[in-house]
Amino acid sequence: MQVAHTLKIEPRNVKIRVIGQWSRAGSILKGDVSSSCDGITTELSLDCDEPPERVAKLIELAEASCFTMATLRSPVPCNLVATVNGEPFDQARRD
Repeated sequence: MQVAHTLKIEPRNVKIRVIGQWSRAGSILKGDVSSSCDGITTELSLDCDEPPERVAKLIELAEASCFTMATLRSPVPCNLVATVNGEPFDQARRD
């Protein structure tokens, strides 16, 4: 809605639905499990009295300024920091 506000467009009945396709292979018990995201679809629905070119610009800029879409399109490094019993946990140490 920030983009709409900046463009002085007042959409109504805005609905966004995100659908993920996920898969998992391997076995948790065998220790070779892996998960993947096979695709994401974002469905946008809105009512708006603006001309089509203004609505197109709104959608284009909203998508371009979305942090989630940017992350999914250009993955960034992901890190896991684990704490067990209040102490940092090093997964490499298993003794």
